[in-house]
Amino acid sequence: MDLNNMEHGQLRKKFADPRIHFASVCASKSCPALLNEAYDPARLDQQLDNQAKTFLKDTFRNKVSATSPQISKIFEWYKMDFTKKESLIDFLNKYAPVKINANAKITHLDYDWGLNE
Repeated sequence: MDLNNMEHGQLRKKFADPRIHFASVCASKSCPALLNEAYDPARLDQQLDNQAKTFLKDTFRNKVSATSPQISKIFEWYKMDFTKKESLIDFLNKYAPVKINANAKITHLDYDWGLNE
């Protein structure tokens, strides 16, 4: 069992929470940074919210602006996960450091598969 199979074969199916993409990640440079503590059931929502906020404010991985956000390919590859209950912009605006306009043109940044440090 590897992290990819755990994330896509188990966690995404069982929990159906798009924030899982910010918690269980590969070791590439464009992936969200791993949390440096264990996930705690009593604080899980807060931890996942913090991971989403940290990822979206990271200007290497996302360049959020009100009118022309450039966001991670994760949001393109797994768009269905992020838009099951709301639009992508509505999801992003819950965690983004800048509120994105409803009619903003979203583009996706190139993904750096190099290993993080």
